[in-house]
Amino acid sequence: MKSLYVFFALFFTVLTAYAVEKPVKVTGNIKGLGNNEVVLYTFENEEVARTKGVNDKFTLELTVDTDYGQPFFIHFPSIAPLEPSMKIPTMMLFIDSDHVEVTGYIDEKGIKKESIKGSPLSLAYEAVFTNLPVTKELNKAILVYNDAFHAYNEVSMTDENLTVLKKCNAKMDSLQEVRVHQLFASIPTDSRNKALAVVISSFAAYRELEEQEALLNQFDVSIRHCYGVEKMQRRIDLIKNCAVGAVAPDFELKDTSGKMIKLSSFRGKYVLVDFWASWCGPCRKALPLVKKANEEFKNKGLQVIGVSVDKKTKDWEKALEEEKLPYLQLHDPDGITGKLYNYDGIPFIILISPEGIILEKELWGDGIREAITKYIK
Repeated sequence: MKSLYVFFALFFTVLTAYAVEKPVKVTGNIKGLGNNEVVLYTFENEEVARTKGVNDKFTLELTVDTDYGQPFFIHFPSIAPLEPSMKIPTMMLFIDSDHVEVTGYIDEKGIKKESIKGSPLSLAYEAVFTNLPVTKELNKAILVYNDAFHAYNEVSMTDENLTVLKKCNAKMDSLQEVRVHQLFASIPTDSRNKALAVVISSFAAYRELEEQEALLNQFDVSIRHCYGVEKMQRRIDLIKNCAVGAVAPDFELKDTSGKMIKLSSFRGKYVLVDFWASWCGPCRKALPLVKKANEEFKNKGLQVIGVSVDKKTKDWEKALEEEKLPYLQLHDPDGITGKLYNYDGIPFIILISPEGIILEKELWGDGIREAITKYIK
């Protein structure tokens, strides 16, 4: 019994050691930065630190677990905001030592990284891609595609240029898929690489659940605590938790009057939930079918709920006025439900049982009514 106690004590000591945070700093020398602002974010867009440049130099101070293998990105707001832009305003890096130093410059295309010191993981991340057999051919294909894109969109929109552009696009897509397969195949021989785990966590997100689990299980147990592997595990758990047959994750959102409404408050009824947005064309096309389902089944035990993921309240309210939706409408500007239900595209329509169990998901077109009639006659 004593030896067993010692084993568990050591086991929990090791686990605790993995999560030690300490003060670190990131310094930079970026030509063209001047005295402009510099902001450090996690990959989840959470601000971690902020400072002002002084004559092209900056110092960011923060507390972080350098063993966790978490990626960050530095944003230079003077180049462009954090939204789609023709300029690149961010630089990606890992903070895996007490002091990470970056150098680079700002030109008409955005930030250009020249060097990074004190971050082995940042170099390992770049090596993950450069060491792939397909990389050289893919880089050439991207350059050819860019030339074809320029020729068609900025020189002449001829049928001949369009044919060339489509051919280049197909070639690039094919090589991108080869790259994915080569990345997945590299795990067994590099299973302790935390940078590779971050890469795989991104590419695995679009694979079936079984493949995601198979990829996860190839990483060595010694790095199961790291960011990339934990991210894969969380996604797998989330998929299972909101799968058909699972209890629908609860949420609470405001309705059009500002009242907070809980999904679980409709237990005892079948619930059809339509996650949508004003700017989503397919969502707007699906609304008449959702309205029709509401009209047909509202007196037979069905509660229809629209959940808008519009960021701006005025956009949501304008769409409601235009569409004249007669059923309950909730607003999710912070994307809470997207994280709970793991959907990355809308419309996302689900049917929930009176007991709160997910019966059907990703309903579309005539499938909306067909799904409902399985349960409500």
